[in-house]
Amino acid sequence: MMFLSHDSGERSITGRVYLSATGNLVPARIHWDHDGRIEHIQRLDTRTNDLPIILPGFIDEHIHGANGHDVMEASCESWEAISEALARHGVTSFLATTITAPWDDLERVMACAQEFPQYPYHNLIGLHFEGPYIDPAFKGAQPHEAIRPIALQEVKSIVSRLQSATVPLRLMTIAPNVPSSGALIRWLRQEGIHVNMGHSGANREQTLQAIAQGADGITHLFNAMKGLHHREPGMVGVGLITDGLWIELITDGIHIHPDMVRLVFHVASSRIILVTDGISAIDCPPGKYHLGQWLVHVDEHSARLDDGTLAGSILTPDQSVRNLLQWGCSLREIVHGWCEAPAIRLGLRGYGRIEKGYYADLVQLNHDYQVIGTLKHGHWISPPHC
Repeated sequence: MMFLSHDSGERSITGRVYLSATGNLVPARIHWDHDGRIEHIQRLDTRTNDLPIILPGFIDEHIHGANGHDVMEASCESWEAISEALARHGVTSFLATTITAPWDDLERVMACAQEFPQYPYHNLIGLHFEGPYIDPAFKGAQPHEAIRPIALQEVKSIVSRLQSATVPLRLMTIAPNVPSSGALIRWLRQEGIHVNMGHSGANREQTLQAIAQGADGITHLFNAMKGLHHREPGMVGVGLITDGLWIELITDGIHIHPDMVRLVFHVASSRIILVTDGISAIDCPPGKYHLGQWLVHVDEHSARLDDGTLAGSILTPDQSVRNLLQWGCSLREIVHGWCEAPAIRLGLRGYGRIEKGYYADLVQLNHDYQVIGTLKHGHWISPPHC
């Protein structure tokens, strides 16, 4: 299998363009240069609503698989199949996310990251290690036997190999209440790796200490952590009120009730990073699918282990957009969460907005917010279809 871009030879697209500066949809034509950077946005003198919608491409920092393939398969063919499936849903950048796994399995992931072909317009931009340094009491769908105590030299060995890889490590989820987490957070941040707190029973003080050490995000808020309590806010409470702290949300309506999603948008919309936590069952019929070593039961709505534990999701970004619009969130808030916020957080310059000088990473949608096609740096990575 080969991931290829589809170039029509044209360097423009017309539609109801989301203008990042104003948050409005405006009839316009976007022009870009040979390098795929937007050089001009030409407003059109028309009031028609028949034009397709053009949004910035979606950025998913937390995705485990799609199209019947899992990141932990650690093969270029599998990762390409995942990339292609995500492009069909408007994803122009994503972090392939691992689960807590035996050392041999993570070694294979690292080897694949080193060998992955560097296609010019690929949407796979890095790795997210979810574990293995997490709290066993809040493991969620992470395998208990693969959870390990923090060994700083072990992490240094991992990161030193991955930072020169085609697909580098950009994000790691750890539990801030496990021994040596502070030293690990400090070292990762010194190496330019972002740190999410997650899969943890951390209390308020432990969470604040981790933030002081450099942790800058929370993995799937509310899930795999202590719930919000009025006498012990814990990680959830700190996440809701702490400026500068990014918070992931899974908006499938199953991981978090829509009312709670609206609450988070009300108090912290500028810090929300929308994610799918999607697994290999994305774009597949109901059945049994893999999440790392787990065999996961998937129906039309959710993915669960034998005991009923949620095991990732089958959410796609475009479905998330449709959900959030239905729940009353504004398009501006949604685009910020799917595009601008992850670009800012991951330090992706020229990404996440439709403005002059930014890359033409764009998703074309119909009036129902179904994806028609996806552009990466001005090249079709999922060509338009009707």
